[in-house]
Amino acid sequence: MKSTFLFTWLLLISCFICTAQKKNYIGVETGAYFGNANSNIESGMVSSGFGDRQTASFLGLFTIDTEYPRKRAGKTSYRVKYGHYLNKKTAIEAGFGLSYHGTVEGYDEKNFAQSNYLTLTSNIHTLYIAWVKTDSLGKAGFGIGPALSFYKLSADINQGTSRETTNYLLPGVMIKGFWNFLSYPSWFLGMGTELSVTAAAKINAIKITTPTSESTFKSTKAGSFNGNISITAGFRF
Repeated sequence: MKSTFLFTWLLLISCFICTAQKKNYIGVETGAYFGNANSNIESGMVSSGFGDRQTASFLGLFTIDTEYPRKRAGKTSYRVKYGHYLNKKTAIEAGFGLSYHGTVEGYDEKNFAQSNYLTLTSNIHTLYIAWVKTDSLGKAGFGIGPALSFYKLSADINQGTSRETTNYLLPGVMIKGFWNFLSYPSWFLGMGTELSVTAAAKINAIKITTPTSESTFKSTKAGSFNGNISITAGFRF
């Protein structure tokens, strides 16, 4: 009788622990991002004369034309986030991760003088704190809060002849939404989207000087917004 009572008591405690609301959660996100840094820099390349066509001839048999500027985004976003539930429908969440990566290549043709190349690479990591509202089951919700973007701009001049790096801190705001298509008391799996709007980075003019030529990338602004669509997974505790 005593053993039966003890077993029943332990079973009730286990059920309570499994079904009680968890107070915290940790999650990871990864997905595809978008933003305007590459487009801003591409416009700056064109207005600064780095939008020429490069023609390469191979033994006079054939030629290859390359149009500049060329832009590409080569990485996926990732983020680690932590949240604390204030009640069943409200949480405070903080997160940090890579929110944007992009590269723009420019070429300034100088005919008989030395032509110049300029490659600008943007890496943006974002830190945010958000006020998150969810439904009672924690399956869907939205959040808003302050954000701070760490923008690292790397300049490669004439294909590695010299390199420069500049860092910017860009304050702003972040909004997000999510839907956990699998949501259990101890873990969740879903998808989400977010948008960060920040101050733009002011990129100073970059002057390239060689013994036979000179090119200047004019000062421009870039990186005032970025966002992503991602898959998210995590556990509650």
